[in-house]
Amino acid sequence: MKKSINQLIDAAGFKILLFLLLTSFQFNSYGKSIPLVANGKSDYVIVISAKENESEKQAALLLQKHIFKISGYEPPISSQLGKGKKAIYINVSKAIKNPDGFSIKTKNDAVYIEGGNKKGCIYGVVTLLEKYMGCRYYSSTYSVIPSTKSINLPEIDLKDEPKNDCRIVYIVDKVGQEFLDWNRLNTVDEIFAKGYYVHTFEKLVPWKEYFKTNPEYFSEMNGRRNIDQLCLSNPEVLKLTIDKLKKEMALQPNEEYWSVSQNDNFSYCQCEKCNKIIAEEGSPSGPIIRFVNEVAEQFPDKIISTLAYEYSRKAPIVTKPAKNVQVMLCTIELNRSKSIEEDKGSESFKNDIIEWGKICNHIYLWDYNIDFANSVSPFPNLHVLQPNIQFFVKNHVSAHFQQANASVGSEFSELKVYLLSRLLWNPDANVAQITGEFLNGYYGKAAPWIKKYIEKLESELKKSGDGLDIYGHPTSHQNTFLSQANINEYNAFFDNAEKAAKSDATQLLHVKVARLPLQFAIMEIGKNDMFGPRGWYSEKNGEYIVIPEKVQMIEDFYSVCQQANVDHLNESGLTPKSYYESTKRFIDVQVKGNFSFKKKIISSESSSPQYSKGDLAYLTNGVRGDSNYKVHWLGWNGTDFSLTLDLEKTVQAKTIEISSLWDAKSWILHSAGIRCLVSEDGKDFTEVGNELTEGNQEKAEVNKVFAFKAPQKEIRYVRFEIKGTKLLPEWHPSAGSKSWVFIDEIVVR
Repeated sequence: MKKSINQLIDAAGFKILLFLLLTSFQFNSYGKSIPLVANGKSDYVIVISAKENESEKQAALLLQKHIFKISGYEPPISSQLGKGKKAIYINVSKAIKNPDGFSIKTKNDAVYIEGGNKKGCIYGVVTLLEKYMGCRYYSSTYSVIPSTKSINLPEIDLKDEPKNDCRIVYIVDKVGQEFLDWNRLNTVDEIFAKGYYVHTFEKLVPWKEYFKTNPEYFSEMNGRRNIDQLCLSNPEVLKLTIDKLKKEMALQPNEEYWSVSQNDNFSYCQCEKCNKIIAEEGSPSGPIIRFVNEVAEQFPDKIISTLAYEYSRKAPIVTKPAKNVQVMLCTIELNRSKSIEEDKGSESFKNDIIEWGKICNHIYLWDYNIDFANSVSPFPNLHVLQPNIQFFVKNHVSAHFQQANASVGSEFSELKVYLLSRLLWNPDANVAQITGEFLNGYYGKAAPWIKKYIEKLESELKKSGDGLDIYGHPTSHQNTFLSQANINEYNAFFDNAEKAAKSDATQLLHVKVARLPLQFAIMEIGKNDMFGPRGWYSEKNGEYIVIPEKVQMIEDFYSVCQQANVDHLNESGLTPKSYYESTKRFIDVQVKGNFSFKKKIISSESSSPQYSKGDLAYLTNGVRGDSNYKVHWLGWNGTDFSLTLDLEKTVQAKTIEISSLWDAKSWILHSAGIRCLVSEDGKDFTEVGNELTEGNQEKAEVNKVFAFKAPQKEIRYVRFEIKGTKLLPEWHPSAGSKSWVFIDEIVVR
């Protein structure tokens, strides 16, 4: 029976684990031990073949480096064994069929590490160092290498190989090859041709080059051609694609995998020919697979990869992918609070993976396991990682891309990489043991409290029945697993964790980074309840006063981000600095002296009900929107519009302000320009300013205030004529699609 995390992690457990790590390779009560190093001295030499084999060489260097770090003895690397010397043999063996598989064996004082022809030798060395010498790499910046003058190995006879051929955990931060090798991970660059991973239609047939002269090359929707996708039933598009690939393959002749795949949007061609194919195949994947099969036929020695993503996720019912076609099946729509097999909302995906498995021998599974919109936010999905990977493998998947977007600060990023990498190697690995080992090593004495937090968070999620959306926000759970009562308990866990880790500065910082998501949730929920019981303000004698503890929290949050080198808080690249500044701006409520506070607004065009319910009252509620477009912002899509404010009485104002938001990844750009006009009677308006947004907005500040000087006369009405950008510009991946303008707080002083 597998032990639970509770059994594995407790205060005494940490000391026991540490003792075992430091002593397991010195004292062995079973079999014949091999004194690899004794008192800092040794006769052992690392022996590799005389041929220049890169895998053997890298494995030998890795072993040499770590034996030296542990004991101070640096074993020579040679292709020959000198007289009186003992050997650690490292060699690629034809007997090991799996290219990443390996064997480790001791015999007559010799150590034999044999590996498959890819990275088998390297992974064999990693296993020797990890399993028998106590070395651990918990993150790319934090490792535990024991220090001892003597290394004794037990008798070893071990064979291992991965269940999955391709094991990618997407890590945003720059990590070295050694860290990837230690976790037995692949990278996109080592498998796919450069520039040809996903969403390549635009690269193969660029709209900038062809749309004006040949709109028929591109997708048709509602009777009009657009640049979103290609028309895959057009033979000229096929010819252009093949010609482009021939040129590109000549530049990268050794690359095997090439993507021919849809652009990242929801459109697909619905011209008469494409619609006919869709009807025959029962899915928009039909035209894609037929097109990709024809491309693959021209390149029989290559693998042509394509996406089964969003609209193309359902398998075709007639056409099978060719033998050299890879299908990237994506889980982007699924709930993350339950495993796929037990989640009733995932039935359609379960059917899709089964159907693809019947017709395709080459499925590449793209899974998502982080909140993209708020990566530094509670997202308790650790419990679904193993059952989902097991489900994929059961359905003929052997290539995986786990999009963890791992980076410092993202919720339990280091733990997720550690756990996912081991599950991709062995889907049946003991999760409780792996998790316990990581928590003890990474958080030290604070591990029991971090464990309590993880368990409580997971328990409350399950109890709530909430789903987890990869574009979710903490306010969606403010009455369930992020209720005030639960938040209080989570905070107590972290208070105790910080006390426990106070003697180790590094592990204390690890704890503080782990606390960032909880602090983020508290602050975001507070923004949604600005003047309520969980908000940033309390009312005293009719005045709103900011709560000092909340102000200190944003200061602490930003300070820890700086100390730990956290450089972004979501997929869009929101920086801690921008978040800090926008939060400070947000909590600087515009109540006192603000003539527009809680005054009525009229809009010439309705704002989208998707955001802040389209309620215009948000524009004058005294609270400035921050960096998150889902909180206190109103959005207009692809249009110009005007807003008219009635101050209810004439006033002598000095300044007039209105704010806009920039989040290009979410298709949100600053207004192209805002013209401000004022009136005393609501009929005759006078312009007081016209501010334009400069540049193409490829890069821009997150929040922009359009400020105008009020005229030296009494006014009652203020009108803003807001010019939308309407379409995304050429630099944007979805160029030509409608862009959004998001507007918030109007302030008249």
